[in-house]
Amino acid sequence: MRRQALKSIFAFSAAGLLAGCGFRLRGQSSLPFASAHVEAAEGSALARRLRDQLDREGRLAAPDAAEILIRLGGEARRKTILSLSGAGKVREYRLEQSVTLSVVDARGVERMPPALLQRSRDFAYSDTQQLAKEAEEAMLWREMEEETLRQILRRLSFLSAR
Repeated sequence: MRRQALKSIFAFSAAGLLAGCGFRLRGQSSLPFASAHVEAAEGSALARRLRDQLDREGRLAAPDAAEILIRLGGEARRKTILSLSGAGKVREYRLEQSVTLSVVDARGVERMPPALLQRSRDFAYSDTQQLAKEAEEAMLWREMEEETLRQILRRLSFLSAR
């Protein structure tokens, strides 16, 4: 009985300490604008995902009605050989993704100067597991795109009101 009481006291004390330290989940950051339009190259997957996110939040607008214009340019993906085996077969690849982000307001005033956002991932490759490695590569591209989208949203959340 005494042991059970000590366990309960310890559990409540630990819960109280965690609650008192100010810990909370990060959650979504608030965007300091009411409407935005995304300008990007035709077929840009990152632009499509950003538009979807802004649309879910009710902030996507036509170019003439938008408070800010988000420009995504120079979007590129590269796959390079990182290392070869002794037999000359590929052992590792490096995946690289880059995009340039800039923001202007409705009057054409630059709110965020062009910034290059880059991501890279290295992964091992094997001819004997070709299908699995292709799936891994596709997953890595999606993860890099998701990270870039989160970084764009974080940067947009720090735009100053002018």
